[in-house]
Amino acid sequence: MAHNSNNRLEEDEPDGLSVVVDGVLFPKHFLTNRTMKEQLDCIRALEMREDDVIICAFPKSGTHWLWEVSCMLLTGKAEYETRAKEQVMLEAAQIQAVEQMTSPRVLNTHVPASMLPKQVKDKRVKVIHVYRNVKDVFTSLYFHFKQHPKREHLTLESLFTQSYFSPNNYNGNYFASLKTMDSFIKDNPDIPVFNVSFEDTKKDPVNTVSRLGEFLGVEASPELCADIARATSFSNMQQADTNKHHPQHMPPVRIYRKGEVGDWTNHLTVAQSERLDMDMKKLKGCSFSFTYTL
Repeated sequence: MAHNSNNRLEEDEPDGLSVVVDGVLFPKHFLTNRTMKEQLDCIRALEMREDDVIICAFPKSGTHWLWEVSCMLLTGKAEYETRAKEQVMLEAAQIQAVEQMTSPRVLNTHVPASMLPKQVKDKRVKVIHVYRNVKDVFTSLYFHFKQHPKREHLTLESLFTQSYFSPNNYNGNYFASLKTMDSFIKDNPDIPVFNVSFEDTKKDPVNTVSRLGEFLGVEASPELCADIARATSFSNMQQADTNKHHPQHMPPVRIYRKGEVGDWTNHLTVAQSERLDMDMKKLKGCSFSFTYTL
């Protein structure tokens, strides 16, 4: 356990694979040359530009999807980024490289809204928030975690004790993350926020692409929107990922598993589903609507 000059608390998780900073869980492999609390300080101090776009989401909610769509809209071409999303994910990126990127930058992060760069508010940076129903997030995280040899014995039941879903006072868990974003949106009405669910995007991708284009202020023809929706279908994104330039310090993992709505019905027990239903009461009063099956 350690404190820095800004009183951030950082402590290792028992599995040795994660670190918790101010109650938010981060994978240890994200960084090689600084601690996570140092990285978070750099994020808060990051110089933002007025034409920046930042995608915010809880893990396994569709960040890769919306990031690729946004990049395509801003370039006006249904062509994939050669770099991986992780290279511009603030908590894992080399901040100096982010500072040297040409505009417009499409950044992304899983940190809660309270940890975003301070200048997001000052410069009214465009924010894209994508969220997903808790049961599919829970299921997707389970399979994501199990890819690591040290977690191969992880069970769905034991995942309830992990920081991402723990009932303990972790301000970085799924429910707190969404509540923090809801407060951020309500408290900062002058900041442009595009709020969209994974399920709505899955149900009508062309419409989501079109609306996102309007939000970004780009002229996207119906043909381009259709091309982008097709290029960013799950199967095409899965294939394109094999050609990405992934950060060398991050272990290879399978990001794209199924990308479906309602896959949780194949894995969660009735009791586990009902437990998450109870936990969802924590989001009472939030502006988000949730879809569990299509």
